[in-house]
Amino acid sequence: MTNSPNPTPRVSVIIPSWDGHRDGCVPRLLESVKRQTFTDYETIIVKGVSPQGKAINQGAAQARGDLLLILDDDSELADEHVFERIIQTIDGDPRIGMAGASIVVFPDSNPFQRKAALQFPRFHTPVVDEATDSDLACHGCCAIPAAVFEEIGREREDILRGLDPDLRVRLRAAGYRVVLAPQARIYHPLPATWKKLLRIFFRNGFGSAYTYKFQRESVYETHESLHDAGFKPQTSLPFRIVRFPLRLLKALGTGQQMRFAAYSSYAFGYVWGLLSARRLPHG
Repeated sequence: MTNSPNPTPRVSVIIPSWDGHRDGCVPRLLESVKRQTFTDYETIIVKGVSPQGKAINQGAAQARGDLLLILDDDSELADEHVFERIIQTIDGDPRIGMAGASIVVFPDSNPFQRKAALQFPRFHTPVVDEATDSDLACHGCCAIPAAVFEEIGREREDILRGLDPDLRVRLRAAGYRVVLAPQARIYHPLPATWKKLLRIFFRNGFGSAYTYKFQRESVYETHESLHDAGFKPQTSLPFRIVRFPLRLLKALGTGQQMRFAAYSSYAFGYVWGLLSARRLPHG
């Protein structure tokens, strides 16, 4: 699918999606893509490929543009200027290897989702006024120059979770900046019920355990603050073991029941992953 008559569009939009629909999310995403003021792009939907890293790599192999713009299939662009702002940010500084959009709460979110946005900073990230180095840039919506993508070895295909921190670490190690683009905003659905919230964190815990079992060197932290100054992406296992109950106590002490329940679900998923995870065939 393309919105440009140019046989070599500037941007290749890559959307990994298991079924190309995701309960109506993909059609809504594509409608928001069509409304963009920047139109020199092609759209590549990669269906039925897992894990996500492998799907993105397959999309990149098909891409004709010199800039890859990756979107989660359940994201939605918040206005018609998202592409334009991200591309201007990339073009404005050759040191930028990845420019992402801030995640904001969808206007029609229910009370549960709005409460979750207050308790989980990565569910609702600040909108910035200038290119800002941040660990909050993610695959929900981000652009990477195709040449840089190749230089750092593409996406990992051997991890279930943690694709975002792994990519950010490798980009920074290669000397590139990872930033949020000014005034670039997307909607990314927050879990709408307790069941969905706990399922997400259980899944993330399982994926983290998989990485610990089979790619231990790729276990990275995620940061919840806007600025990444002083952030260390790797910590020791003893440190994480001691910190975890402290996080639970802090969540309880500050009345953040969602965080307490989510962290507990993550812990169950992690233990289950340690006990039952099997290496991916290509891992």
